[in-house]
Amino acid sequence: MRLLIVEDEPSLGSTLVESLAAQGFEPYLVSSVTQAEAVIWEQSFDLILLDVMLPEGQEAGFELARALRESGFRQPILFLTARESVPDRVRGLEVGEDYLPKPFALAELVARLKALARRGEVKPQSIQLDDLELVCETRQVRYRGQPVRLTAKEYQVLELFALSPGRVFTREEILERVWGPGYESDSNLIDVYVKNLRRKLYEGVIQTVRGMGYRMGD
Repeated sequence: MRLLIVEDEPSLGSTLVESLAAQGFEPYLVSSVTQAEAVIWEQSFDLILLDVMLPEGQEAGFELARALRESGFRQPILFLTARESVPDRVRGLEVGEDYLPKPFALAELVARLKALARRGEVKPQSIQLDDLELVCETRQVRYRGQPVRLTAKEYQVLELFALSPGRVFTREEILERVWGPGYESDSNLIDVYVKNLRRKLYEGVIQTVRGMGYRMGD
């Protein structure tokens, strides 16, 4: 599980990285909203562990979480913060999935993270992108109001992009998220699926980003 840790206290950040790596997570540490925004859309993260008070301000963590949700980021967010008032907890649970005040027990943090990891992405009931609509629960796709028949894997590839519009995914990331960790393919498997989606939907539904991978089209 790739875990983004946003924590500006150096000693705690280092401790979290070391402790969570020992528990099987793959942690990546940043210390500000600016640094977080620079990597969130460029790398693949399964969870975010987020402080509230960061260099950008006392409310920076809340503001970052809200901005991510509005931009289509669907992975679970756990707030880890010294702010423990009921209003803060309520606000955190409105924009994130869990809230753990400092000081905390490492065992409890690990348990909460693993529980969130089992839940996976926080998916909306449906995704509407201009003329394209995905109904996540039933895996139905409509383009300009007309149903489009996709295979199970074609739908999974399309949904991956639709949940994070604008984000660039490498071929390796797509393989890992759709076919599972450890899946290897030396062929042009991803290219074939992208070609099929373009044929069944429209040419620009998935755009090629030269030298990097693919992203959702306009």
